[in-house]
Amino acid sequence: MPKLTLYKPERGNDYVFLDRHIGEMFQVGGTDVFVHKYLGPHNPDEADATADKPRYNAVKETNIQDMLFLENRDRKYDPDIYQIRGIYNVQDIDFDMSQFGLFLQNDTLFMTIHINNSVKTLGRKLMSGDVIELPHLKDPHALNDFQVALKRYYVVEDVNRAAEGFSQTWYPHLYRAKLKQIVDSQEFKEILDLPAEEGSANTLRDVLSTYEQEMQINEAVVAQAEADAPKSGYETQ
Repeated sequence: MPKLTLYKPERGNDYVFLDRHIGEMFQVGGTDVFVHKYLGPHNPDEADATADKPRYNAVKETNIQDMLFLENRDRKYDPDIYQIRGIYNVQDIDFDMSQFGLFLQNDTLFMTIHINNSVKTLGRKLMSGDVIELPHLKDPHALNDFQVALKRYYVVEDVNRAAEGFSQTWYPHLYRAKLKQIVDSQEFKEILDLPAEEGSANTLRDVLSTYEQEMQINEAVVAQAEADAPKSGYETQ
């Protein structure tokens, strides 16, 4: 008679049974997650390609755009949006006043997703560089002139197997993704150039970006500094 054991070298019926029920838990109790799938960095033209910025035969998510700084600044995203389910702990977002200024605390989310369902939907595992939208965090009461709800976008920074996702069979069923809110930067140009709503003339950058306000503040501070200290040194008004 063989010895009783929950672990088996192959993923048998026990694994399938548990995985199906864990996936059902996400379907019942999870929230929708819209995924903008990262395809890889844009390929430079033949004339612009160099040793540290090579041209690849195909656009792949494993390509490295800048070999010197190890960065993928010009990112290409799938025009199709994929929908999966995720679960995370909602937390209050607070500001922390320190000697270095005002900092936003708790703006990092840790979300768990079902491995097999997400891989089946995306065609691969969730990875760093993917951008996700949480539709339940839309703000329909924004204080601006745009008649659209403000959407909330996060970029995936890291993905690992969740400790709580290992079942009695010792096989993993869940991924744990670290998410950070995106900013108006070069990496997310394709995302922020999308229309704020279907048929809208405004882009997501027009609605979400704070770049123009930050530049106005900076220019006002510089202008006031030049007025207070028109000359270098200690000769001030």
